[in-house]
Amino acid sequence: MATTATTWGSRIGFILAGAGSAIGLGSIWKFPFWAGINGGSGFIIPYIIFTFTIGITLLIAELVVGRAGRGSALHALKHLGGPVFSVMGGIAVLTSFVILSYYSVVGGWCVKYLFDSLCGELVTNDPKVLQATFGALVGDGLTNSLWHFSFLTLTCGVVALGVVNGIERLSKYLLPTLFILMIVIMIRSLSLPGAMEGVKFLFDFSFDKLTWMSVLNAMGFTFFSLSLGCGIMVTYGAYLKDSTDIPNSSLWIAYLAIQTALLAGLMIMPAVFAMGQDPNAGPGLVFVTIPFIFSQIPFGWCFMILFNVCLLVAALTSSVSLLEVCIAYLQNEWHMKRISASILCYVGLALLGCVSALSFGVWSEVKIFDRIIFDFLDWFCSNIMMPLGGLSIALLAGWKAWNSTYIQVNLVRKYSASANSFIKFSLRFLAPLLVLVVIATGV
Repeated sequence: MATTATTWGSRIGFILAGAGSAIGLGSIWKFPFWAGINGGSGFIIPYIIFTFTIGITLLIAELVVGRAGRGSALHALKHLGGPVFSVMGGIAVLTSFVILSYYSVVGGWCVKYLFDSLCGELVTNDPKVLQATFGALVGDGLTNSLWHFSFLTLTCGVVALGVVNGIERLSKYLLPTLFILMIVIMIRSLSLPGAMEGVKFLFDFSFDKLTWMSVLNAMGFTFFSLSLGCGIMVTYGAYLKDSTDIPNSSLWIAYLAIQTALLAGLMIMPAVFAMGQDPNAGPGLVFVTIPFIFSQIPFGWCFMILFNVCLLVAALTSSVSLLEVCIAYLQNEWHMKRISASILCYVGLALLGCVSALSFGVWSEVKIFDRIIFDFLDWFCSNIMMPLGGLSIALLAGWKAWNSTYIQVNLVRKYSASANSFIKFSLRFLAPLLVLVVIATGV
């Protein structure tokens, strides 16, 4: 079976691509919302702790499996673990495909809102109008599907160009742009009267905010925010040169993911509090509350454009990583050319994505476990499929293929015995426990 001969052009290119995958819409869309419903600091502190302990060991494990396997997620897991683990690799590929199908619907909203902000159509101080605008978008199946196609076209176009010329080049230009734009918006948000209440909400720690549920949600978000369990980092790891220090690069990816999440919180929450809005507004926080806030401040239309550029950049850097998992599988297992694989994925994702797009409108009465199709797919992938993928990686890297894990971890630099022992203990015991808790909590 073929293995990949593709490698990243540079270490910084890989780190930015990995960070772009980890950041995604989760940092800007989900993080402020999750912080809002979980008491701010009572969620943020456990999230940072879990990310720099169990999360980073799972990230290291996925990259190790990818570089040792040198192929798609299915090939890498089969190479190190045999037929049983190849099934888990196939499930990881399927997970990425399904996630991208509904993720691109949300990406389509980002394209639509950027277009509307450029046309000045989001500048209104009436939240009911903004709510109606969002409702009209998601409720119209045809419109929702067309914007989904537009975002999917961008994603497939980038991936069709290749790892270095497409994904890496995109990440090198757009990730620094994302950070700069977020800092500009954050400064404007912090300058609003009453903004410090939002900062206090996020960072003023007290033990009554640290609840068992906030800790459990932080564990789940750690898993989600690092793109673990769906084959992304395994696929990206397959493109790593032997000269890349995996633990060090993993630290950088985790750091950038946390940094972006905190920037998103400081970009959104101070403005939310300054304008007396609800920090628990859910996903509508991005598509309804934020446009309302920007309509209230001088040059708000300009900041609205910048904010929607941030959303689209974050969505795109994450979506290309999801698609690359599928492309690598088709190239390795079906021996397809990249362009042909991209076209095949485009057609399949366009059709499956329409199911999610229509679930807000004409198919809204179709429920699975009392959830519309879009919400069910999101719940099933986030709470079942991704954690199972993470569990298989932990068992493979920590138990069955520990010798290969040890070699890959120490390939560039010999780490201390205590560091290796921590990675081994985390993969064998702590990470599986985290995954099982995430699954139990989600179910």
